[in-house]
Amino acid sequence: MKNTKMMSLFISLLLAPALMLCAQTAAPKTTKPAAKPAAKKAAVKPAPAKPAPAAVPAQRPEAAKPEPAVDPLAAALEKIKSTDPVARREAADYLGQSRDAKGAPALLSALGDDSPRVRQAAADALGMLTWRPASPKLSEMLIKDGDASVRQQAAISLSYLMDQASAPALVKALKDSSPAVRYAALHTLSVMKYGPAEAEIIALLPSEDANMRRGAISALGQLQSRKAAGALAGALKDPDQYVRLEAVKALGSIGDIAASGELIKLLAPTEQPQVRIEAAYSLAKMQMNDGLLTAYEFAKSTDLSLKSQALNVIATVGDDKSLQFINEIYDAEKDPSSKSMLDFARQRLMLRTKQK
Repeated sequence: MKNTKMMSLFISLLLAPALMLCAQTAAPKTTKPAAKPAAKKAAVKPAPAKPAPAAVPAQRPEAAKPEPAVDPLAAALEKIKSTDPVARREAADYLGQSRDAKGAPALLSALGDDSPRVRQAAADALGMLTWRPASPKLSEMLIKDGDASVRQQAAISLSYLMDQASAPALVKALKDSSPAVRYAALHTLSVMKYGPAEAEIIALLPSEDANMRRGAISALGQLQSRKAAGALAGALKDPDQYVRLEAVKALGSIGDIAASGELIKLLAPTEQPQVRIEAAYSLAKMQMNDGLLTAYEFAKSTDLSLKSQALNVIATVGDDKSLQFINEIYDAEKDPSSKSMLDFARQRLMLRTKQK
């Protein structure tokens, strides 16, 4: 019995681990209950957006009002009243350049300005405007103004006005203390072709001033003064080349054949080229062909001034042989300018020879 109990206990102890293992294997696995799905929340509609407040347009800055256009003439008329003499002179210059006669009365007043430079500018401007009513005042200035530059400008401006009534003042100005004033007065008398000044101008021929002699000779040529022809022939021997040249031109303008002998002498090769060709042209103006050979010589010159004058001689007194000569050098000429000059001379010569 005792052995039986012992055996049973032994078997129990032996089988206990196996039973334990089987029990663990057979036990169902416990799992967590599945979580209930969360109840769907009702979709919340977004609250309607509040309308954005209407955009307030940015306030534009007010456009600057355009400044009224400044009238330059009006500005100059105001400026000529300035206390600054520089400003007054600038205004006078502008009024002259504007060529607007509306500025003339202000310029006439400015001829009495305290500043010589303003008076000079006003005189210049009145000349550019060719405003004849200024002639008496300019004539007075030419004789009485204390500034030589102003007197000179007055004489120059009178050449634009071309008022014969100003001539007596210009004749007086031939004896001005300033050479510049004398030259300007002489030039204006020449441009005006004021015949009554002939004697006063002839009196200038013996002047020690070569420029004055030259100016006087030019003026006498403009006047076609036959009274001066003898004195001008004497001037052909003047020591100054330019005085001689001016005398040659003047004698050609006057057309006094009595001086032709002296002109022929100036065709000599020892004379200056310009004097020679001018002598030939002056003789041609007298319908004398003594300078024709000289003209042939210079018609081939590379100096366009000499060439031009030579062609003038040929066109004035040339003949059929001259036409043949022109044709030959025309065909050989390569320079367009020279070719054009030759063609013009040829046309003139052909016309003249047909009229014979």
